Amino acid sequence: MTTPPSDDNPFRTPDYAAPAAPAPPAPMPPAPGQQAPIPHWFGTKVRVTLFACVVAALGLGALGALAISGLGRYGTPSNGDCLYLTHETGGKLAYHRAGCSSDSATFKVENTYHGAIPCAAGDYVRFRLGSGEGETLCLALNVRSGECVRNVEDETAIDKLSCTDPAAEERVRILPGFGQEEDCTGADKVLSYAGPPSRTVCLIRSGENI
Repeated sequence: MTTPPSDDNPFRTPDYAAPAAPAPPAPMPPAPGQQAPIPHWFGTKVRVTLFACVVAALGLGALGALAISGLGRYGTPSNGDCLYLTHETGGKLAYHRAGCSSDSATFKVENTYHGAIPCAAGDYVRFRLGSGEGETLCLALNVRSGECVRNVEDETAIDKLSCTDPAAEERVRILPGFGQEEDCTGADKVLSYAGPPSRTVCLIRSGENI
């Protein structure tokens, strides 16, 4: 004889599913000209808090962008970086970064030192960042053999230009080794750099149109 199932059997499979709870009635649409009520989870206090968070986030984003931009533009240059110099108010010099292959990049940072350290032997432009324990940059003329320049006497007015330009004053010739003035035949000006690499830059004047 089969034993009828017991209601208290924990393994008994129910014969039917319990009915779902009735859905809450849909909210009545607002009357014409009446503003819809604000849900309790997005009340005035929450809206004010969210607005403040958005403003704070936007402010942080702007400051972050300015900080990154400032670092990218004004951060201390490293060895191998290129730049050009300008005169600023008060007789001070300012540097501006530039790609080393561009005509505006008239100097290359050959050595950087922490503190007021003299540059190695040669014709470096010594550029101090700050005072006391600030950085010292040793700048060498950023030129290659065959290029032409003008206004080399003024570090803020040096120009690299086409040798066919009537304004070109001197053609560059670079010799390996330091202090090779005797081999700079016809040079109007000679610059030597200890490097590395050590080299002699001959600036040869050959007339108005080189």
